[in-house]
Amino acid sequence: MEQALLDFIEQQYGNVEIAQKFPVSCTSALAEVAFQEMVAKLPRRSVCPFCVRLVGQSGSGKTTQLLPAIEHVFQQANLFPIFLAVRNFVHYHPHLEAIREQYGEDFLRENTNAFALSLLVLVFEKCVQKRYPIVFEVTLQSPLFEAHIHTLLEENDYACDYQCLAIAKKDSDAWIQTRYLATQRHVSPKSSQFFFETLNPALRFLQTIHLPNRFFIWNRYRLDPDVSSCQDPFLLEKVEQARLENNQSVFEEDVLREAKKQFLSRFYAQNPII
Repeated sequence: MEQALLDFIEQQYGNVEIAQKFPVSCTSALAEVAFQEMVAKLPRRSVCPFCVRLVGQSGSGKTTQLLPAIEHVFQQANLFPIFLAVRNFVHYHPHLEAIREQYGEDFLRENTNAFALSLLVLVFEKCVQKRYPIVFEVTLQSPLFEAHIHTLLEENDYACDYQCLAIAKKDSDAWIQTRYLATQRHVSPKSSQFFFETLNPALRFLQTIHLPNRFFIWNRYRLDPDVSSCQDPFLLEKVEQARLENNQSVFEEDVLREAKKQFLSRFYAQNPII
């Protein structure tokens, strides 16, 4: 991984005190362990240079709505992707229990985000080199981060579809607060604000990429998405419109989840995955 990318991750998500007290010097070895463990869990090996990127701020429904729908699509295609999300790499931190004991469960994710995201990117590199299908559940980051990801995808002849769940910041902040009351998981204002500040620069970068792609724009007020592509000159405007849409009624989550399953099943039955 490029040093500039490591510096970005540490600057944006790192904690100086954590890094000094609990340094990690074996990230590459841990990435190999994590990759091998993920491969070992697959029912069988699938060779398919296709990536689905799940993007959207906290509370938008990436994990609860889009992820089950995408899992359903891959099942129908009889493909077994590797699922990459930051939460899946926290437990590889060699000092996890010490961090939990000293700083508490509330701040565990915040205190390990930089480590987990760095490890995720290293495992992503291994997956791409081996041409596994990938579900990449990391919301859009800075153009520097996105450039690294897309260089790897392009060099290995991948296609990448983007599933974007648009949400207003006030709704995301309200969901983060609700989750905190239920689970005590803390999210720093810096992290929450960054996701919204980087959205437009990341989308502008995506407009410059050349790998095959489709861009699905969802929100909580419509059951079907707007299907576009990264090269759409009006991509930013479409995402902003979906993000700020504010109807009186909001569909229940199980309705939204089932609608995504049904739509994507029909879409990928009529359109090739790659």
